[in-house]
Amino acid sequence: MVVTNNKKVLETYPNQVEFIDGSVLDVFLRCEQLLNEGYDLVTHPLSGNLQVSKTPFKSVVLEGTNENVQPRSLELIRLCIEKVKEGQPISYPDAVLEDYAFMDLELIKEPLEELL
Repeated sequence: MVVTNNKKVLETYPNQVEFIDGSVLDVFLRCEQLLNEGYDLVTHPLSGNLQVSKTPFKSVVLEGTNENVQPRSLELIRLCIEKVKEGQPISYPDAVLEDYAFMDLELIKEPLEELL
């Protein structure tokens, strides 16, 4: 499953996506909820070496439900939530938004394909 606010990811993997019509913070908050329900992170939420407080799109791959909450994954997503809250929203031109959407999609392709 992918939690994302990136429409390119939704268009590419419509059956594997939970689309969030919101910000990166909204994506991370939903991931936190799912982690508390027993899901686990497949991809690192800070993948791509992009500053999480400045990127407009984020996709996070999660896997199945376990009986137990994974403390490390929960700690990691909470750290990401704090990093996003520290940043200031940035307005980007459409061409730059397209680049960010493309990069975000490329970062999750391989890990998601391995799960399918």
